[in-house]
Amino acid sequence: MSECKSSQIESSQIGPHKNLVKLVHKYQQSCMQDSIPKHAYSAFEIANQFVAGDTVVLDSGCGTAESSYRLAKQFPDTKVIAIDKSIIRLQRSHTHGQQPENLLLLQADCIHMWRLIQQAQWEIQKHCLFYPNPWPKPGHLQRRWHGHPIFPTLVALGGVLIMRTNWKIYAQEFAQALGIILERPVAIAALSLNDAVTPFERKYLHSEHSLYEVIAELD
Repeated sequence: MSECKSSQIESSQIGPHKNLVKLVHKYQQSCMQDSIPKHAYSAFEIANQFVAGDTVVLDSGCGTAESSYRLAKQFPDTKVIAIDKSIIRLQRSHTHGQQPENLLLLQADCIHMWRLIQQAQWEIQKHCLFYPNPWPKPGHLQRRWHGHPIFPTLVALGGVLIMRTNWKIYAQEFAQALGIILERPVAIAALSLNDAVTPFERKYLHSEHSLYEVIAELD
């Protein structure tokens, strides 16, 4: 049976959201005050002991961690931390083979982990956000990473940030928000791939979607 094709993202937005710039400037002027739950501290302590002061590659929202396994093999001398809220998705990682020793799978909320990582001042080499939920309705802007109060923290983590999406508007908004914080233009690029790094990317390639990537070196 052939793999089902994925439908294109539908949205009434025809370009970057009109409120994005205002939101990014607002979040730059204030930090998140929400309390961090105890279970997040417990998860972070496990990760912090695993990192042990080494450089880190983050794979945030890793899903089944297929991309995380690839990153761990690509950077064998670097600790790779794969974060996802769903234990069910993480449990499927066993299908990718034996887990590399430099890879830690962490069930946690990225919003909490990013705040704790910033406080601990990890040295981030690379940070991957592969196909985050686009939340395509205009009213969902603040659920997109670049429209969320956590975005300045995400940028402050540093390293090389890589975001991939199959929705051009998401890429445009993400680059625009990054540009505001970094005070320099950030470009988006069309992706031409022969090999997929995540199940979503594989499905999008099979469905002949256009794919986009934003890469930025963060201060």
